[in-house]
Amino acid sequence: MENKNLKKNGQSCDFKGYGGIEDPERYVKWKYGQSWIESETATILKVENFTQASFETDSNNCVLASITRVMKYYNNIGYTNIPTDAIEIYKTVKNIGVKYGYDPIKTGVMRDLFIYTPWVIDDIVKDTWKAFNYTKGDGCNDYFSKLKTIKNSIDKSNPLLLNIAFGDYKNHTVSVIGFKIYSKKGLRDKVLIQIYDGWSSYVRYIDWTKLGSIPTSITRILPPLEI
Repeated sequence: MENKNLKKNGQSCDFKGYGGIEDPERYVKWKYGQSWIESETATILKVENFTQASFETDSNNCVLASITRVMKYYNNIGYTNIPTDAIEIYKTVKNIGVKYGYDPIKTGVMRDLFIYTPWVIDDIVKDTWKAFNYTKGDGCNDYFSKLKTIKNSIDKSNPLLLNIAFGDYKNHTVSVIGFKIYSKKGLRDKVLIQIYDGWSSYVRYIDWTKLGSIPTSITRILPPLEI
């Protein structure tokens, strides 16, 4: 289902930077011109899209909702210790998040820098695996080679989290489920990262080139080898 509330460039009307892209082909033509060819694409199936507000309204719970989404995916592909009900998964993730400083209301620069920060997301992930009796499940934050890691993770059917400091997704975490690469002879490829952003029921994309030097990190959610 297409969102009718799109700008001419294929971007949601609420966005004006690197994010909220819902029609990637239209966006690439509008932003970069004609003759770009989709040279590579990948999407992880069986990742469910639900908004973070479906768990708590008016809450700064993007990290918890994103972890819940990925854990629900692993349940969908056979990790049966994880509950089938996303709400039950969220309850477990939230309880763990509170240990690391999560508060549904409190936010702000100082809190985001020193209390409930992106640096603890991997620990929340590790504890979540343990809570579901998967002691060999892991979480890993990555601050370098991010695009390469994203592509490798998607190719292995492992969705991951992208944490963004500024811009359209300021102080926000999204779930990465795929990518599209557009090529044109003599020019550097353009990469769009496919996401569920927790705000919309639509699949959206981030323009990796336009994201540029904005501080970001990724969190890999690594399942145990044995289901």
